[in-house]
Amino acid sequence: MKQKSFIDHIHPARLPEERIRISSSFCLGGAAFFLFIMLCMTGLLLSVYYIPTPDGAIAGLHDLDQVIPFGRLIRSFHFWAGQLMVIAVLLHTVRIVAAGAYLPPRHFNWLIGLVLMVLTLGLDFSGYVLRWDSRSFRAAQVISQLLGQIPLMGPALQKILFGGSQMAEPGLLRFYIFHCLGGPGLSFILIMYHFWRVRKDGRFKKAL
Repeated sequence: MKQKSFIDHIHPARLPEERIRISSSFCLGGAAFFLFIMLCMTGLLLSVYYIPTPDGAIAGLHDLDQVIPFGRLIRSFHFWAGQLMVIAVLLHTVRIVAAGAYLPPRHFNWLIGLVLMVLTLGLDFSGYVLRWDSRSFRAAQVISQLLGQIPLMGPALQKILFGGSQMAEPGLLRFYIFHCLGGPGLSFILIMYHFWRVRKDGRFKKAL
């Protein structure tokens, strides 16, 4: 029966038995989405106490660890959920390649999945930078310098992503906006479309 709405595509009334076997997907995509929701929920709580300035970031993280009730627990949960999501997304990508699910007619959804993988890695890195300690600051500086080496576009990319050639307060604000608003918002839209395309494109044959 032809599905008639977006919700019907995402959550159909019936599915073939082979489509719901754990071995068909290992639930890696669903696990990544569950972790994404957990990250959004814990991130919302953390954002209440985080101020995207050098002094505010240090003070906010100190308060979360030492003053705010359950602050350290929520921050730890947010961190480990982020690492697990990266692992789940990478394993999901490997499974798709091994199964040949990137082939037509699912090739466009494969590209959407690659964009989601890049966004996941970007969100993980931006969260690391928001710690604003010596290690995360040096990591951001390295990325800034690498971008600056790109011919023609390097300085422009540095200006857009870091606010200049060096990592400083404007760069921290940009990473905060991406980590808390731009990245999650775009990811959620693409995830919903990704799920819809999985149903829309139908079954795929496993690679030999």
